[in-house]
Amino acid sequence: MKTLTLNIPDSLDPAVARWELARSLYEKGELTLEQAAEIVGLTPTYFKIKMQKSFNREDERIKQTVVATAKPMNRQYFDQLVDQLDIKESWEDLTSQIGK
Repeated sequence: MKTLTLNIPDSLDPAVARWELARSLYEKGELTLEQAAEIVGLTPTYFKIKMQKSFNREDERIKQTVVATAKPMNRQYFDQLVDQLDIKESWEDLTSQIGK
């Protein structure tokens, strides 16, 4: 592998910068698992575990955002959509499918 020297702001942790570089290039398929792990000084197995934890945190952040911004269903608006789309199923049939 080649050596890369970067000047980064004092506010940025070098370990975080290495992680973000390795993660990003690995996700794009530019690095193998072994190469990405080597950049951050981890074993390939632990790199994979850390990747999964990162995704779980991101999933949780997205879920919290969705829950925080969710609004109750507007029945009148729903009925207008039904009329526009010519939906034949009843409200009860359609709402019973949510979450299935």
